[in-house]
Amino acid sequence: MKNLTSHYLLNGVFPWSIDNELNQAKQMICIAEKESVRERQLQQALKNSEQRYALATKVTNDGLWEWNFDSNQVNYSSRWKSMLGYDDDSIKNSPVEWLARVHGADIEKLRANLSACWQGEITQFEVEYSLLHRDGKYRSMFCKGVGVRDEKGNITSLVGSQTDITHNKKIEARLNYDNNYDRLTHLPNRQLFIQNLKELSQIKSESKCLFGVLCLDLDSFKYINRNFGHAIGDLLLIEIVAKLNSCLRSQDIVARIGGDEFAILLAGFKQANYPSEIATQIQREFSVPIKVKEHSILITTSIGIAPLTTIGNHEQQNTPYSLIESLQNAEIAMHQAKDKGKACSVVFESEAYLESIAKFKSENELRAAIELEQFELYYQPIVKLADRQLIGFEALIRWQHPEKGLVSPGGFIPLAENTGLIVPIGWWVLRAACQQMATWQQEHPESELTFISVNVASKQFSQPYAGDIIAQILAETGLNPCCLKLEITESEIIENIDIVLSTATKLKELGVQLSMDDFGTGYSSLGYLHCLPVDTLKIDRSFVKNIEDNIHQLELVKTIVKLAGVFDLDIVAEGIEREEQCTQLLNLQCEYGQGYLFSKPLPSANATNLLV
Repeated sequence: MKNLTSHYLLNGVFPWSIDNELNQAKQMICIAEKESVRERQLQQALKNSEQRYALATKVTNDGLWEWNFDSNQVNYSSRWKSMLGYDDDSIKNSPVEWLARVHGADIEKLRANLSACWQGEITQFEVEYSLLHRDGKYRSMFCKGVGVRDEKGNITSLVGSQTDITHNKKIEARLNYDNNYDRLTHLPNRQLFIQNLKELSQIKSESKCLFGVLCLDLDSFKYINRNFGHAIGDLLLIEIVAKLNSCLRSQDIVARIGGDEFAILLAGFKQANYPSEIATQIQREFSVPIKVKEHSILITTSIGIAPLTTIGNHEQQNTPYSLIESLQNAEIAMHQAKDKGKACSVVFESEAYLESIAKFKSENELRAAIELEQFELYYQPIVKLADRQLIGFEALIRWQHPEKGLVSPGGFIPLAENTGLIVPIGWWVLRAACQQMATWQQEHPESELTFISVNVASKQFSQPYAGDIIAQILAETGLNPCCLKLEITESEIIENIDIVLSTATKLKELGVQLSMDDFGTGYSSLGYLHCLPVDTLKIDRSFVKNIEDNIHQLELVKTIVKLAGVFDLDIVAEGIEREEQCTQLLNLQCEYGQGYLFSKPLPSANATNLLV
């Protein structure tokens, strides 16, 4: 009833069709309600989005920013502000807050990237710069930015992030420093020094500037560490660096390129003798002891000087390689200074360089020869002078070089002795000679051949187990020890008398014979003849050479022969080339000899023919 009354009243008031109007009203109300719900949903979504954005800015470690071009305002996140030590209220939304804090050296770089992205020249950018912190120090920042476009494709704003990379930069700087500088002395290391040489080569100047490189090595520095300890050694190095710097100008560079090795780059001088003057001044500084705590330490240095090079000379432009070669040349000269006795300076010479290269090549070739067994033994007969009867052979090594052909001992034995390669070569010679002698005895038992003589280097004879090695070789080859005669030079016996005596005693117990080679060329071997178990003395060829017309050599040989008789030793004369020499030796009662008069050294096949 109530509804009908209401319907009637509404009809009375509104003469048009109430039913249609009511339907339209209901539809409008329904639409309004839906729009209201949608608006509330959009507001809630916006609120949720803002909450998520706020949460994201708190969680992320990056500082976020948005630069709106219409308002020319920059919205900085709380994290962005806190990176600089400020709270939300301390930094306004002005671009000045950002740009004014960028380091002067970086501002143009940042402006260029922002402008290019704003103009659409690039879609995004990444840039590093330094930003002023509230504490007055600069922080290293890494910034990313990207342009935001509207529905028409126009860029309306830039958004991006900023990361504080100060810690990473410090780590990177530390690593770079460690890679380029010596931790103890804080000098450039070899790597950085070479880089400096490369950069120097790029200098273009109308004036001709000279430069030179010095290389210094501290003589016997290892003994400082051994005697005083590494702590004192380190302090000494620091004092040495101070001395070096006191001799140089500000534009000169000192580098530590090894444990006790330094390099100096002298640049931009006009006087050609300047490097030598600096070397002399450094030597003068090192002539007095260096005070380190309670110690006064005197240490010397060997200095190599590279030849002068002109920078900015258009007639002959330098290359990085030529400058690096200057360092190499200085190092070669430094080693030459050490070979000359240390505590001196040497200027590099190309001839010496070529010599060192040839020596290095020869050493490598000699090592290869040992591995490839490129050696061959020749045998020189040893005869009785009276009837020329063959009684023995001396084994002499030859090197069958793949390029040079047959090389005599004088062409490689000195190098082998200097490098220590004489030891493996010497044992090879002994084994091959013993094997050959054993073969001859088996195949020619009727022969008068009684021994084979083999030269043994001092480094071989001085090995602790030399006697055992020789005994093993004899056992493996089956040679009777009495048929082996080992020759050791007079000077080598004197230098290692204690070890030689010990090894010699073991060998005599085996039955091996010993011969003192080149007798008479030393100085004090006569004093050892009574204690050395020697069986034979060999007269050096230098005394035999002019024995027929040189009275002094004749008397010396006569003395040696008499001395051998006193000690009941065999005597063999070397280098007999003429009948007159042989006659004189026979007159002096020298019983045995060898030389070109009888035969030159022969390959094994030719030597075998002498046994038939």
